[in-house]
Amino acid sequence: MSWEEALDVAASQLGQIKATCGPDSLAVLGSSKCTNEENYLLQKFARAVLGTNNIDNGGRLYNPASRSGLGDTLGFPASSNPIEDIEQSGVILLIGADPALSAPLVSYAIKRAVRYKGAKLLVINPRQTRLNSFVHLWLRLKAGTDDVLINGLMRIIIDEELRDRDFLVPRVEDFALLEASLQRFTPEHVEEICGVGAQDLRRAARLVAAANGVSIIYGSGITQHLNGIENVLSLVNLGMLIYSQQSAVDSRQSGGRQGTIDHRLSTIFGGRGGIYAIQRENNGQGASDMGCLPDFLPGYQSIGNAPARRKFEESWGVDLPTSPGLMALEMIEQAGEGKIKGLYIVGENPALSFPAPSLTKKTLSSLEFLVVQDLFLTETARLAHLVLPAASFAEKDGTFTSFERRVQRVRRAIESRGESLPDWQITQRLANRMGYDMEYASPQEIMDEIRQLVPLYHGVDYGGWWGARRLYEGGLPQGFGRFSAVEYRSLGQGSVGRDQGCGGGLPTAYPLELLIGGTLYQFGSGARSARSRRLKAMMPEPFVEISEADAAEFGISPGEQVRIISPAGEVVSIARINNALSPGTLFAPISFAESPVHELFGITLDPRSKSPALKSCKVRLKKIP
Repeated sequence: MSWEEALDVAASQLGQIKATCGPDSLAVLGSSKCTNEENYLLQKFARAVLGTNNIDNGGRLYNPASRSGLGDTLGFPASSNPIEDIEQSGVILLIGADPALSAPLVSYAIKRAVRYKGAKLLVINPRQTRLNSFVHLWLRLKAGTDDVLINGLMRIIIDEELRDRDFLVPRVEDFALLEASLQRFTPEHVEEICGVGAQDLRRAARLVAAANGVSIIYGSGITQHLNGIENVLSLVNLGMLIYSQQSAVDSRQSGGRQGTIDHRLSTIFGGRGGIYAIQRENNGQGASDMGCLPDFLPGYQSIGNAPARRKFEESWGVDLPTSPGLMALEMIEQAGEGKIKGLYIVGENPALSFPAPSLTKKTLSSLEFLVVQDLFLTETARLAHLVLPAASFAEKDGTFTSFERRVQRVRRAIESRGESLPDWQITQRLANRMGYDMEYASPQEIMDEIRQLVPLYHGVDYGGWWGARRLYEGGLPQGFGRFSAVEYRSLGQGSVGRDQGCGGGLPTAYPLELLIGGTLYQFGSGARSARSRRLKAMMPEPFVEISEADAAEFGISPGEQVRIISPAGEVVSIARINNALSPGTLFAPISFAESPVHELFGITLDPRSKSPALKSCKVRLKKIP
């Protein structure tokens, strides 16, 4: 089949579904691995051509907690500072992340800060990280209890008067609300829930409170729980409490010349630290910036904002839908109910990366029309009615936006293989086939339009940052910077230890806690990295790490096959012994199609962000003879 024939089929099928069932019977899933220009065109295609806001991206699996937690409290849904500011911090608080695996540049900055600048590294993580040899203090908490521990740190800082209360109360909004919400989080109560000793908790609180600048760095280890938003809100609270305390000292030293909370917070965010949200994929920030979201136009301009919507309508020459669309997992849910008839997936592999893969595959197979645009014949592409071959990052031009908001240019290094095309060209050709003129000669022309319509990207050049280089150096936006009361939810409400199998006698039937995540030698679902012979040689088979104590209890030897069983499903893997794991805790990688650990997770969504719980679940092990 030629490109012309393939695009005719796609245009005909999508157009027919739109005509007979309406625009909202269609949905588009973009990619946090595609360029900014490609994601911008994809959301424009969804809204201007298909006429729907049913557009999302793969970052929905890990990113929404940051978008809500940071955006709603500080004003911008992104990291506050460039990586280099990490090296200016007195203390680095690393929680829910192992940057040596997921963000090597961050790992390098941390090592330099500790080794050459005397910074102290505080790690909060259920698992030992590759940075543990640099650690000053490691708090090994139970999975899913991060918000409880952070609230405990703040309670100690307040109780021990490690901040100037008289300075804070009249100047920081909602401090009394925060203080009241922390009453139950005594060190002893936190120890009971999190498993971290009260004395270690006090050491950690005193460490961060006394620091001359703190960098707070977090990753998907805190955002992929059902309490992901609470985790991020708690970190923002802690950051403002610490930064305000340091600013109180600065104010006294400067004769009280610093006036507003905005100015005082900016003093610390300005260069001695900040808050860093590590993205799991290379353009997780950019895909959201570009509006591959069901409730925001590019630049986080709300769908409900009539002036912003009118600006795009005038530029694109169409009336845009006004109601928020479906998020990624809702698309799958409504496809299963027959409401979504057609789906256009670009650069994502939900048949393996979404929770309950077998159910997702069944749902995708039931669609009237599924078109997949990707580099390889992934598990999702095998289910498609039509596959459009896309080019890799090395075969195209464009930009990516890093987690520190730096817009970085990529240039074509090699010719496209076979008949593959860059994603932006495919989307453009498909739009033209459906009667909507998209005429861009290059990604540069698309970026020019982005600069026109997206305030965050006004004046952005390749290699620069959107927003100020240090976002809050000039102060927080009006109306932001308030403390939030993070509600404590008990086990019965699905909060602490909360994801899968946490109530109704399940701890007895499923006594082990399984953590899942990435590894050094594989990326994401493995759709790309698993095709590398050299990487495959380093990590040839799926595995589950077990502590020596648990291996002895269950009679499991290294290299034996085991069945991992959760309330939602089961998979088979190979046992490895890891003495760094606590008894009762397991770890398995997410990158092996032959052992899809997401099968162990039901589709349980955070009611606000609609992101799934995909970090830990309760399981039991069964040895396979």
